[in-house]
Amino acid sequence: MTMENKINIGELDTLVAIQSCELRIGSQGQKTKVFVDKGKVWAKVDRNVDEAIGESNLEAGQSILLSCYKIPGLTTRWRVLVEGKPYEIRSIDPVSRVSPLNILTLFAIDG
Repeated sequence: MTMENKINIGELDTLVAIQSCELRIGSQGQKTKVFVDKGKVWAKVDRNVDEAIGESNLEAGQSILLSCYKIPGLTTRWRVLVEGKPYEIRSIDPVSRVSPLNILTLFAIDG
């Protein structure tokens, strides 16, 4: 069994929005980040739930793994909207060298 077979294409059942980050110059010469919609893709969403009891940051446990087709030019500066909530991309991991899929590790953005 190859690594490519661990994701079933039929499990890509959640429509998410992909946004690229563009740097622009503001009215006072400052750099501003503007997120531009690149499109919507079907993905598999696996939510990670931190079940440990403690007094840690509550947002630290809000991470998800997102499996989707590879997107040309995708970097960790881009972000993903899952059910309208923005997530930053922490890592982009290919399933295998020949697989058309990759796995994104996403963390919730407060806003």
